[in-house]
Amino acid sequence: MAIAVMMVNMGGPESLESVEPYLKNIFSDPDIIDIPFPGFIRKRFSEWMAAKRAPKSREIYEKLNGSTPLTKISFDQAKALETILNSEVTGQFKTFTAMRYWQPLMEDVWSKITTDKFEKVIILSMYPFYSSTTTGSIKKLINRLNSNGDFSAEDLIFIDRYGENSGFIQAMAKKINQTIIEKGFENRDNINLLCSAHSIPLKRIRQGDPYQEEVESAFDSLKRELLPNITATLGYQSKIGPVKWLGPKSSDQIINLSKKDFKDLFVYPLGFVADNSETIYEIGMLFKDLAKEHGIEKYYRIDSLNTDENFIACLKEIILQKLSTQELKDEDG
Repeated sequence: MAIAVMMVNMGGPESLESVEPYLKNIFSDPDIIDIPFPGFIRKRFSEWMAAKRAPKSREIYEKLNGSTPLTKISFDQAKALETILNSEVTGQFKTFTAMRYWQPLMEDVWSKITTDKFEKVIILSMYPFYSSTTTGSIKKLINRLNSNGDFSAEDLIFIDRYGENSGFIQAMAKKINQTIIEKGFENRDNINLLCSAHSIPLKRIRQGDPYQEEVESAFDSLKRELLPNITATLGYQSKIGPVKWLGPKSSDQIINLSKKDFKDLFVYPLGFVADNSETIYEIGMLFKDLAKEHGIEKYYRIDSLNTDENFIACLKEIILQKLSTQELKDEDG
């Protein structure tokens, strides 16, 4: 049986010229900007917003050598996952990298999967915690793409979250612990760690979005797997616009931590499974400058999981378990 695995992330511009059209795609999505605009007004609004934010965004990507690192990392993740999946059954799985807002677009990847006549397709969200603003948007697009019934309900499998999966928690903990040991901090009495997750509008939480609950549950589980001398704090980053977003803000947490009697800080991008502008620029540059301004002398950004072997092995187990569960349902059906 040939099974396609579509690994979906947000995407990012591959050049400075693509920054504005990339932003336009984001602002065109009602799951990101949930103001009930009519179609033609939303189109104009997204164009206006993209043009307004593009200069600042281009400045960010200039600091990242002109493009996002997310795309290459995502392809590397897909290659690693395909290899380990096919170590179970040779040639059964084919992985595809897909992006919600930039190339390779989900629509184009879906077209290739349906043309190649796979028997099953697994949609693997690369957002470990479910939110209507991220995986919810992916789900809606998949439903539209499959509206003509390319895949039956039994053959279209969606993995929409895994942030509280024990293998995922352990992969993050190993990454954090290993980094702290490599930096020579394992024997310190108190190691300060800020876990910085992406924020979402509070309105979504009030409407029942499970994101905050999933993030905080995973954070509690993660703390139990860390070195005993690590003190972990949770914050949220990447707020945009005037509406209230989920907090406390990571920048405020850095300032609060700087007022305590220590000079070192590690920051881990909780929920980011591949490095991008928000981890490398926001955490690695902006937050570092903020920490230095407030007296923190040694600041360390911990990489996202990227192609970490424990993370890839975790994804493999999640997929095989999902397939096994689906087969049992089919037999019972």
